[in-house]
Amino acid sequence: MFPKRLAPILAILALVSCAACAHIPRLLGGTPNEELTLDGEQRHEVTINVNRTLILDLRDPRGSGYAFSGTAFDPTLLRLDGLEPTKGGKRVRYLFTGLAQGECDIIIKIRKPEPNYPADVYKLVHVTIEK
Repeated sequence: MFPKRLAPILAILALVSCAACAHIPRLLGGTPNEELTLDGEQRHEVTINVNRTLILDLRDPRGSGYAFSGTAFDPTLLRLDGLEPTKGGKRVRYLFTGLAQGECDIIIKIRKPEPNYPADVYKLVHVTIEK
């Protein structure tokens, strides 16, 4: 059995290590970044932590005769860090970072490349950002 003085020390170490998990790299058991493949459904939901990366992987609409027409999100909660083509231009990856605790939607719009053609919502992702 453990000596009586060792039990409180082990309990404190366990609590400290759990509290630090959000700041430890994923390889060492910390909070991971989140990657979503946005195929199929139009609406998606995800939860990430502040200072973590959200990666949205989706089909490039140009293969279907559409073009991206903008992306809307709350810039006080999320920062768009990049837009990368992948798989020979057949897919794209949006890279976001969570800035503050809260909830918002990421709305990715597309449109036909014809004059006066209205934009449509291509993907909508409801994001919850936690500490």
